[in-house]
Amino acid sequence: MRPLGALSLAGLLIASAAAPLRAEPAFGGRFTLVADVALGPSSNRIDYLSLDPLAHRLYVSLMGAGKLLVFDTAQNRPLRQLDGFPKTTGVLAVPQIHRVFSSVPGGGLGPSLAQGLGMLGLSKGHGAVAIIDADTLHEVARLPGGVFPDGIAYDPKDNRVFVSDEMGAAVTAIDAAANRVTARIPAGGEVGNVQYDPVTARLYAPIQTRNELAVFDAAGNARAGAYPLSRCRHPHGLAIAPGTAVGYVACDENDILVTVDLKTGKQLSHLPLGHDPDVLAMDGTAKRLYVASESGTLSIFDMANPTAPVALGDVFVGKNAHSVAVDPATHRLYLPLADAGGKSVMRILEPVL
Repeated sequence: MRPLGALSLAGLLIASAAAPLRAEPAFGGRFTLVADVALGPSSNRIDYLSLDPLAHRLYVSLMGAGKLLVFDTAQNRPLRQLDGFPKTTGVLAVPQIHRVFSSVPGGGLGPSLAQGLGMLGLSKGHGAVAIIDADTLHEVARLPGGVFPDGIAYDPKDNRVFVSDEMGAAVTAIDAAANRVTARIPAGGEVGNVQYDPVTARLYAPIQTRNELAVFDAAGNARAGAYPLSRCRHPHGLAIAPGTAVGYVACDENDILVTVDLKTGKQLSHLPLGHDPDVLAMDGTAKRLYVASESGTLSIFDMANPTAPVALGDVFVGKNAHSVAVDPATHRLYLPLADAGGKSVMRILEPVL
């Protein structure tokens, strides 16, 4: 953990000099550019984001740099970079318990602990899940995460965290109170992102190699079945509309968004997306769904009726802008760009609603 001392105040406020608030909407008339905030040197990849709207903090996986960035959304500036997160991918802030969980495919468990847990059948591979105290930003535990830990979901009912092991074809279950792994759940194939739905009290994850949406009994640590995803090729991204039991799956090989009734598995719609979709983010108050793509295209949907999303169009928002987070209070979008003119930046957009 260390402050971003290498960045000057002028560098942090590059937005005001290079990209001030524009009087007219840009990006196809859909957004105004609030800021491009410098994060440091260019990187080969920045991965997932997670917002704590009450604390005004955005946690950013600087995958290429092997760091976890803490970004202040009230002041639009980096607060800290936490070191020791090799190849970090998924990140999830859980404000209810003052914890942040980070997937660390590069590991850091230590050989003896990794070997011992492997012998107990709790881990496969050298990936890890780091647990950070959100108040102090100190790491409190590092647990086995499998071969390639990626997406992270939280079950508030039982205070448990689930981490998709993409290449290990499993989901890791963690007791968030005890900071310990409780199970490794076979998923039946290569796992995409993972989400917990309080309405059905089930866990869901796309299975990329089988073109299906797996259903897990969260309390029982078991796979309960799967819903076939016809017309979908290589499902990866997943979001669930709060309080509806309706899910949205992004298929990255044929650029389709599938709307799924999570209670029945019925596919409600198939809509086109920007090329190579990855991360989905929902603004529940504005009734918007955003799907960010590796191509830099952002697909926008009206969610007034969650069972029948309406496409509002695609907008190019930046090179490789494949990850997005949205603040439901301000409606602002946060899109990290790994390389924007030789720097990595946080692009902040305000929608024209």
